[in-house]
Amino acid sequence: MYQKSDIEILVATMNQSNFDFLEAMFLFSDFSQFNILIVNQTDENKFLVSDNEKIKVFNVFEKGLSKSRNLALQNATKDLLIFTDDDIVFKQNFEANILDSFNTHTNFDGFRFQFLNRKGNLAKKYPTAFQSKLSQFEILNTSSVELVFKNNSLKRVAIKFDENFGLGTNFYMGEEAIFVSDVIKSGLKVGFVPEQILSHSQVTTGHKTAISKIYFVQSAVFYRIFGKMYLFWIALKLIFDLKQSKINFTEVVHLFKQAQKGKKAYVNATKL
Repeated sequence: MYQKSDIEILVATMNQSNFDFLEAMFLFSDFSQFNILIVNQTDENKFLVSDNEKIKVFNVFEKGLSKSRNLALQNATKDLLIFTDDDIVFKQNFEANILDSFNTHTNFDGFRFQFLNRKGNLAKKYPTAFQSKLSQFEILNTSSVELVFKNNSLKRVAIKFDENFGLGTNFYMGEEAIFVSDVIKSGLKVGFVPEQILSHSQVTTGHKTAISKIYFVQSAVFYRIFGKMYLFWIALKLIFDLKQSKINFTEVVHLFKQAQKGKKAYVNATKL
């Protein structure tokens, strides 16, 4: 049976020199009671130093969110790994939902959970019941902060985040969908639990970016996951965005061309 001491929280952050951000993340619990591994992307003038044996810190000069996630994975030692960012707030007793899920469904390697927006509402349209596997749409809609995995399972299949994707790269999103897709393709069993573990702002990178750039990046993500079928998923996205009035018909040709450019840019980048 997994216990609280088996959980390790992997935090990706930047330019931190004190632990005030942890206080904000753990409003409803004492962060010193958890095993925490922090990757702090910084410079030589701003280091984060821990004298708490439960809190490990890696100060690094390389940029890239996926690089931080991978360094955390490489150095994690506990059984259950929570991926998270520095701007979330864990719910009270969040660990109970995680432990109950893994102790009840012992044959699963990982789970996707729910999170709330700052208003206290579900951040996305989630399934309403436990799911023994994730659909392609659910994989594409996954956020890193929803994920918890067994450390040994990830080590066994040697899956890591694709460092071509994520904040700090030309393809600034989609790394979590690629990660989950790779994990499932490797044979690991990933389910969905309709329980909230944290709250997080809904303002994502995508919301702050021009729609043409989103199609450029999303096409690379689709190609990385689906290969030649990426055009099918771009077509689905165009149809969905039209129905949601996120785009209009006059933009379709331009966005399709942007998608093709994004796929080509990814292919060229990975030839090196």
